[in-house]
Amino acid sequence: MFFKSIFKRKKEKDQKKSKYDINNWMNLTKEERLEMDFKEKDESMRKKKALLKSIRAEYMKIKNIK
Repeated sequence: MFFKSIFKRKKEKDQKKSKYDINNWMNLTKEERLEMDFKEKDESMRKKKALLKSIRAEYMKIKNIK
């Protein structure tokens, strides 16, 4: 029972990772797929830049303290 709940949780997490079902993805037109990819890449790039900016800010705070 315990192991079943662990595997069930892992399965739920894996399902959340894949946003799009492969069948739905293939039913989209090429332009729609490219647009969707562009939006996802843009969103991930913004998140990466924000993370990098916060890391640099923290580093500067630490550097100024010393």
